Amino acid sequence: MIPVFQKTAYFRIFFWVALLTISAFLFLPQLWMINTALKPGNETFSLYFFTGPLTLDNFKRIITDPQILTYLKNSLTVSFASSFFATIVSAFAGYSFSKFRYRGRKLTMSLFMMSQAFPHAILLISIYLLMQRLGLLGSYSALLISYVTFTLPVGTWTLKGYFDGIPNALIESAKIDGASQFRILFQIVMPLAIPGLISIAIYGFVWSWNDLLYSLTLITDASKRTLAPGLIMTFKGEFTTNWGNMMAASVFVSIPVTLVFIFLQRYFIHGLTSGAVKE
Repeated sequence: MIPVFQKTAYFRIFFWVALLTISAFLFLPQLWMINTALKPGNETFSLYFFTGPLTLDNFKRIITDPQILTYLKNSLTVSFASSFFATIVSAFAGYSFSKFRYRGRKLTMSLFMMSQAFPHAILLISIYLLMQRLGLLGSYSALLISYVTFTLPVGTWTLKGYFDGIPNALIESAKIDGASQFRILFQIVMPLAIPGLISIAIYGFVWSWNDLLYSLTLITDASKRTLAPGLIMTFKGEFTTNWGNMMAASVFVSIPVTLVFIFLQRYFIHGLTSGAVKE
């Protein structure tokens, strides 16, 4: 029989080895990206790691490039708009599933979750044809509809779980006082579900901010491109790639998402965990 202290020592060794391994997979690519962004152009493929000559020229090029700033503005517009609409639609759907009983409710809820089983790349074919038929191809409306569609299943189920925790007696009291369903939702239910709403807003923002496939396919006008396809079209050529500028741009565009998550992470975690627990 192995003594307890030996088990504890083995566990600690395993814990630290696993922690260091996972940390390496998570942080080394990001550190390498920053390291490449700080290298001069002729040192891009040098193997030194923050020990050789470093420069801010790549970042200066990104910050002063009007084209990159246009892509940034487009991404912010699309991401905030899709996040807002996805949160509102998810709130309506989640409230409906949680507080109303009607025929087809369980089937619709199941279809919402089944939609997550299909790869987004496959759905692009049907979405592309649909947007073409509707005359929305090449417009931000096509992107907004796509992003809201993909955020809706997760948002609906998360908020449904959150709304399930709100007592029905509170809603019935509001009805007795003459409040309409819209007033109950916006003035009573939503204020109590702010952490859940913020978590879905963050999820929708990050999803649309990081998207490449749909923004590259549905938007063809260079002036309307968002950051992900814009950076590829700007720095990646047929024979050469400007890795220094691309890595600097990658660091630059990751700042908004990082700041959003840093300041709102407690709402994000609380909203997801509260919505995941059924009382």
